[in-house]
Amino acid sequence: MSLAEIKENIKYVDEEQVASLFPERPSDCHKGSFGYVAMIGGSLEYSGAIRLAAHANAAMNNAACELPVQADAAMRSGAGVATVAAPRSICPLILPQVMEATLYPLSDEAGELVFNEEEFARLCRRYDCIAFGMGIGNSDETLKAVEFLLTHYDRKLILDADGLNAMARLDHEIIRESKAQLVLTPHAKEFSKLSGMSVAETKADPVSAAKYLADELDAVVLLKGSTTIVAGAETDEGREAAEGGRRMKVLAADRGCPGMATGGSGDVLSGILSALCANTDDLVLAAAAGAYINGAAGELAQSRRSDVTMTSGDTADCVAEVIEGIIKRYR
Repeated sequence: MSLAEIKENIKYVDEEQVASLFPERPSDCHKGSFGYVAMIGGSLEYSGAIRLAAHANAAMNNAACELPVQADAAMRSGAGVATVAAPRSICPLILPQVMEATLYPLSDEAGELVFNEEEFARLCRRYDCIAFGMGIGNSDETLKAVEFLLTHYDRKLILDADGLNAMARLDHEIIRESKAQLVLTPHAKEFSKLSGMSVAETKADPVSAAKYLADELDAVVLLKGSTTIVAGAETDEGREAAEGGRRMKVLAADRGCPGMATGGSGDVLSGILSALCANTDDLVLAAAAGAYINGAAGELAQSRRSDVTMTSGDTADCVAEVIEGIIKRYR
């Protein structure tokens, strides 16, 4: 079966499904109603990664609450409470974008994370969803942090970028035994490290590849590409049976554009995902919807700039507008 035929036989997430993740909020709601999110990342070399994630998360929160697009008033509302956790010495670089969020300084040395167990234990106790890895650096300290989260955290955990590189160094048994509800967001090269499959094999049949790793690691896998494939365990009747008897839910998102082939696009996606995952238990749908929103925002940014001049920051700027449009069409 060709790649085109494979893609024709999967279900694509649509705007109505995305809209279902943004129901009208009751008049008596409060910040605790919508989850507590922590985004952990950044380093001196890649301070922009966590800033992009925070900016995208802020834009998501604006859209969810139908407020103007202002990062300084957004993060407190959509996900309830949002926290940016970053190495202490780069926190001054992040402050302008998180005035309404909590800033959680982490131990560091020269702008690089130094794992501190008590700091991470406090994050595990407080937050309903943690996104980890955006620009954090591929170091032994990152490995310690990932292993701690996998063995001590029991809620929704999104791993991206250097979080995935660290995970690839761990035995699969440690990952499978984790009590966290895992969402993994690899591109083909990161997927290869996690799965042992070659990049060519992964690209030849991304649906089977994503299903395999989702089953192997008991996780939701978002495999990035021109068509993003999301796979995870599903028990509903009628779903395709996976090896070992578990049923798998597979969704795809085909939004996006050439202008998104630039540094930071994945960081924007992680910020979107953290806001979505905090408010639903359907993590396959949340991941597919996140890819849809990110791609649609990129398309909008490219239409206003060009495929050459747009940046990931432009994509983040368009996230709220995309969500607001979907809400208005389907509420």
